[in-house]
Amino acid sequence: MVFSRKPEPVPVEAPAPQLRRMDRGAGVEKQHLHTVASAGMATQSVIGNDLSIEGDAITIRCKGSLKVLGNIQADLHSRELEVGKEAVINGAVAAETIDVFGRVNGAIMGTHVVLHAGAEVEGDIHSHLLSIEQGAAFDGRSRRVRDPSEIAPQLEKPGLPDPARPSNVGVPPAVPTYSYPSAG
Repeated sequence: MVFSRKPEPVPVEAPAPQLRRMDRGAGVEKQHLHTVASAGMATQSVIGNDLSIEGDAITIRCKGSLKVLGNIQADLHSRELEVGKEAVINGAVAAETIDVFGRVNGAIMGTHVVLHAGAEVEGDIHSHLLSIEQGAAFDGRSRRVRDPSEIAPQLEKPGLPDPARPSNVGVPPAVPTYSYPSAG
């Protein structure tokens, strides 16, 4: 009797990488699938709703897209920013594109700012384009900025050269700082 072996099929695409984590408390294995973004695609960072960032002189910087779902008591600089429905930010915010669904207490500086229905903003808005949907609350002043470089986010720590903006060494941040009320 002659046996012939069939060749194994070659997969067309490699499967997405998998990360397995044991949930030790329940003894059940949970799988979390993560796809790796290609070099050309932008990544998104997320500050979850179970995370709270608090401090007197904290500045959060994100070179890509940032989605905030938790509570932040700090100044925030990002290329793109989304403030989720349950999010609360106490501090100044600067980004090229800002979508607010939650609450911001502090100055907002962005090229394109959108306050969606349900958003609550208490502070001044400096933008090139501002959209306020019906149902959003805004208490502050709005100023239209003609030159977006006036309100550009500081994506690098001041004093360090930024390859995209080589002339920013020693320039103070464009976003005013927010003073936090002290309890007691």
